[in-house]
Amino acid sequence: MQRQEHLQRLKEQQFDILVIGGGITGACIAHDAALRGFSVALIERRDFGGFTSSASSKLLHGGIRYLPKGQVWKVRESGREQMIFQRLAPHLVRWRPFLIPTEHGLSLTKGAWALKIAMKIYGLCHFGLKNLLDNPARQPPQGEFFDVEAALDVAPQLSSVDRLSGAQVLFESHMHSSERMTLGFLKTAVSNGAAIANYLEAEQYLTAQGRIEGVAVRDTLTDEQFSVRARLTINSAGPATQA
Repeated sequence: MQRQEHLQRLKEQQFDILVIGGGITGACIAHDAALRGFSVALIERRDFGGFTSSASSKLLHGGIRYLPKGQVWKVRESGREQMIFQRLAPHLVRWRPFLIPTEHGLSLTKGAWALKIAMKIYGLCHFGLKNLLDNPARQPPQGEFFDVEAALDVAPQLSSVDRLSGAQVLFESHMHSSERMTLGFLKTAVSNGAAIANYLEAEQYLTAQGRIEGVAVRDTLTDEQFSVRARLTINSAGPATQA
């Protein structure tokens, strides 16, 4: 389907859901909604995935950073999403090893004993999530703890760490192209009936009786203005969102 066909649908059709923003968040919303049978529209003012989504670390972390805050439910949620991405896009996602150095002493953040306990809790939070993978070969490798000699052997730069006591190997998911990931979700949304177009800027909400019923948009390529109407409008424009 070409852009003009999508534009025609955006002008004429009343949608269940309108998504503003074609980054990874908007693409995933459109993807999930279309798969669930909703009629979906998505507009993006620039290139799809060309702003915040293209400047990410491309890391799909398993939530270990939430452990110090005691947010174990976030660790579980992050691990679950990590496995889902591994299943949905095995051609874009790989497990990558990360090395976390530890120091001698009783530090709660840098001590080897503290990190070993944290890794046990981390593993418990992820218990059973491997079952979400349809291919056992996609399971994450087992992490391990390196002593000082082994840590320096794989990462000589750690010699600059004061009181180095070793290092923990943690495997995280990494996508080599966040742009391709975003486009993949958008293409699947389109194949399930979504109407999408970029270079459409949302200029103002359309309201009636205190409810948002869509947005007035401007085609930045032609300067044409028209309305896109939906029962529910979701603004996922990220930093471009205006209060």
